Amino acid sequence: MKRIYISHGDKGGVGKSIVAAVLTEFLLQDDAPVSLVEGDPSQPDVGIRYMDDPAVRLGALPLNRAGDAETAMADLSYWLEQEAGDRVVVNLPAGASETLDHLAEPLRMVADALGYTLYCTYSLGKGDTPAAGLAKSLNSGVLRYIDPAHRLALFPAFQGKQESFAWYSHKARKDADLRESVMPALSPRAVFDKMLHARGRIRTLAQEGGEGILVYDKIAMHRWLQQSFAALAPILKPEG
Repeated sequence: MKRIYISHGDKGGVGKSIVAAVLTEFLLQDDAPVSLVEGDPSQPDVGIRYMDDPAVRLGALPLNRAGDAETAMADLSYWLEQEAGDRVVVNLPAGASETLDHLAEPLRMVADALGYTLYCTYSLGKGDTPAAGLAKSLNSGVLRYIDPAHRLALFPAFQGKQESFAWYSHKARKDADLRESVMPALSPRAVFDKMLHARGRIRTLAQEGGEGILVYDKIAMHRWLQQSFAALAPILKPEG
């Protein structure tokens, strides 16, 4: 099945890139090719990790073009049709809702025409603005045009417990037809920093280590990666 996994979220600093990396790691487990779109070419943090991986095909596309949404959508469509393989991960930049959410219906039409099924995670921030962003995306943005079983709201554990997020008590949450999960935090922070700055597959780092990565670091990375797979399981292993 041809699939596009979108790592979404209305703010920076909510872990969208980490989610995109975990999605990529899951798909790389069988070493089949993965196409990875970096939506902010000026900060290709996920792309840098996999730039030397022969199984990863990278695309750097500016998808946060406020005021020029049509160009962003066209560039993504052209890349999907001409360059991408069957399994695609899209790491959206902060502010992408200003472009792609306005052209969500054409995005779904492009995916359908090319034979892709769309999946989407939405990484939440704690305040009212991220909660309103999620509600808006469900009402009129990208999430509206993705099947309910294929969309997943994420509470990033590094920001606090679920009940500390505005979305937890938001009026739209009660009737929202989407799945929810907690994205685990990699701790201690020193291990997270080592993982963040190392290149290559996280699974390989957890198995073989690398410069400055010691035994406990490998154990912590392995446990966190498995926990992250479990958090994303509702869309990585959807029913049917």
